[in-house]
Amino acid sequence: MSKKHKEAVQKQFAKTVEAFSKTVVRDSPEVLAEKVEFAKPRPADLALDVACGPGELVLGLAARVSFARGIDMTHEMILQAREFQRERNIQNATFDRGDAEQLPYPDHTFDLVTCQCSFHHMPKPELVLGEMVRVTKPDGRLMMIDTLAPESDQKFELHNRIDCARDPSHAQNIRLTTFLTMFETAGLEIIRQSLKRRERSFHQWMLRAGLEPKHKRYIETRKLLEDSIAGDRAGLSPKVQGEDILIVHNEGMFLLTRLTEDGKQQAKGCR
Repeated sequence: MSKKHKEAVQKQFAKTVEAFSKTVVRDSPEVLAEKVEFAKPRPADLALDVACGPGELVLGLAARVSFARGIDMTHEMILQAREFQRERNIQNATFDRGDAEQLPYPDHTFDLVTCQCSFHHMPKPELVLGEMVRVTKPDGRLMMIDTLAPESDQKFELHNRIDCARDPSHAQNIRLTTFLTMFETAGLEIIRQSLKRRERSFHQWMLRAGLEPKHKRYIETRKLLEDSIAGDRAGLSPKVQGEDILIVHNEGMFLLTRLTEDGKQQAKGCR
């Protein structure tokens, strides 16, 4: 990730930390619990969440593992995560500020390494995946969660154009087929996979990015979305609902493990 893009990511999330963390959060408690359960955390696990944001997944995992860490490059997000930790009096967790492309941990440190809804901010997500694999124990697991882009080239282009209009720190939503290739190249096999359709309010989605209706980027993004409605040209399944628009993000959840040289899974008891 270039220095310029890292600065864009930090600027965006420093500006939106309050909305992102408290007023228009992405996941309901039920969805967060679903994601924690999907990871199949174990009592003896040492867990790491990469690009942890305000730390909700870290704190959710902490109740189910021996110790949970989170790392994020945005100072304000780390401060918010530590505030949530203090409010909930969770002792077996900690938060570090650092770069996902250069994780400050030794090889084979963690039993469970996760990353959710962050690869689309990374111009070279394969570098981060490589770091995640490096710090995972040989018999450990990795969990990846992110929005999936349409496979169609035309829908893919407009889908990402809408996201970039909304958020200048956006790099690119990734196709399912690209994720599968990335996992294979990294020597990983999928233990569990779940594809979800997450319906969201366009207005709430924009507020999470720090954009009110009068903002130029809000207006531009809404115009692009409205123009995509006929034929669902961006793969967001938009439906007008009063003054708002309902959109659908397709989300992939993957639990992964390394493959040994003979092609057998390293992790045991995860199915």
